[in-house]
Amino acid sequence: MSSSPTTEIVAPPEGTVELLKRTNSEPSVVLASDVEDKVIDVADGHLAFRRAHMRLSQRAPQVSPEVRANILHAIDNVYNPFISSMMSQDNDRYDNLDASQRIRNLLNTPMSFIRRGSQSLGYSELTPLSAATPSSKSFTPAKETTLSQAFLALLKAFVGTGVLFLPQGFKSGGILFAPTLLLCVAILTVFAIYRILQCRDRFGGTYGHIGEMAYGIWGHRMVQISIVLMQAGFCCSYIIFVAQNMNEVLAYFGCDISVGALILLQTVIYIPLSWIRYISYFSVSNLIADAFILYGVAYILGCSFSSLAEVGPKPVEYFNPKDYSIFIGTAVFTFEGIGLVIPTQASLSKEAQKHFIPLILATVAGLFCFYCFFASVNYVAIGENIEPLVVSSLARNGWTISVQAGYSIAQLLSYPLFLFPAVKIIEDMLLLPRRSSGLKAQKNLVRALIVIMTVMVAYFGQDRLDLFVSIVGAFCCVPLSFIYPPLFYLKLFPDTSFFSKFLDTSVVLIGIVTFIFVTWSNIQKWQSGAM
Repeated sequence: MSSSPTTEIVAPPEGTVELLKRTNSEPSVVLASDVEDKVIDVADGHLAFRRAHMRLSQRAPQVSPEVRANILHAIDNVYNPFISSMMSQDNDRYDNLDASQRIRNLLNTPMSFIRRGSQSLGYSELTPLSAATPSSKSFTPAKETTLSQAFLALLKAFVGTGVLFLPQGFKSGGILFAPTLLLCVAILTVFAIYRILQCRDRFGGTYGHIGEMAYGIWGHRMVQISIVLMQAGFCCSYIIFVAQNMNEVLAYFGCDISVGALILLQTVIYIPLSWIRYISYFSVSNLIADAFILYGVAYILGCSFSSLAEVGPKPVEYFNPKDYSIFIGTAVFTFEGIGLVIPTQASLSKEAQKHFIPLILATVAGLFCFYCFFASVNYVAIGENIEPLVVSSLARNGWTISVQAGYSIAQLLSYPLFLFPAVKIIEDMLLLPRRSSGLKAQKNLVRALIVIMTVMVAYFGQDRLDLFVSIVGAFCCVPLSFIYPPLFYLKLFPDTSFFSKFLDTSVVLIGIVTFIFVTWSNIQKWQSGAM
């Protein structure tokens, strides 16, 4: 058997070969080249060390084929999808990066450590040893999120339009039953978040990746479909919300436009907004929406306190056996925010992540107290005449109209933000490439069709907004919020205690029963026209 050409060139001493065999994990590495690269020819003068450094710095790390295959598999199936879902939605410079560049940008690794050929890097003997590698595709890594920023992100995830449906929800459930149920939903929410974060600590990746680790591609698809349904349900609710509020605003100024016509007119606004490719472009509109929501909540509470001081509390029900199922879905709708938990935790430093669970617990506990306070005060102040949208129950004056107009603008600006994740998932399912693919027109058509579908659903659901919100909470939010996290945990952690398995199984069953019972009962109410 003849030797390879490279092994014939240099024959290092026997001891050297044995040493190299122990230190190099790549079986195919050429040992002679290894020795040659480490030789410094002092005859070259002061440039000898520079040339030696340039040779060694351009060599790729040596790993065995097995290790390299495992790394590439992890990049393709775990890190790359996870980083893509986090970064490509926020930065248009990210699309052209390859997998290694994506990982280095996410991990804040300097681009100077990327190994490339000498021509692409522009190396020369005059290049400083510590100079960073120039790259037209690189960009400054994002700073790590602080706990205070994570707290604000969680507030944004959990606080939305759902808070305006709670006062009427307390009427549907009763002033005693509703807080009790809301507490149960809050506890189940924290438990589900804890379970999904435990899965992520072990396996990494996104919510969808965790589902794939547990149940294969179908687990991933279940999560994706549920996210699409949930985000689309939110969008439909916002369309109805905007139309009903603007109908009252325009009626105040003597302009009579039906709610159905206002729903259809929103298509003209939402289709162009859906064509925006990156979520960072909504940052300003998001701040405007937050300001309007804060202003509206403060005004509504002020009106209720004023009414209580002047008129006193109105009669209320302690438990409403007729409509309590409506409030179950509304409570889940209000507390849904699990989709942003993993990205928020991932943006924290390792040290800050240790405090993330206590932060979740404190945030949910604080929101529970605020929700109960807000809903109870408004229900007691307004009484049985409270509307599904509490602002519609207030006196018709300029301040109330300004709140309704402000809330309408806020939700008008929030629609593309909530539609964005659903659009991304649908495009991935349709195997549509990224922005640089040249298929912009096709993707714009898909986005326009998605907007039209949400508008059509909203048009047919406009008559009973309270039931519509409850159905969205039960049918679209319950799987992501209550069923999947413990279900994935049971599959991925089979060696837990009996009590842990019993607890997870119980939560899954509670979620399934809620999903079926609330959806079915609300559809029955809708068909019968009963309150």
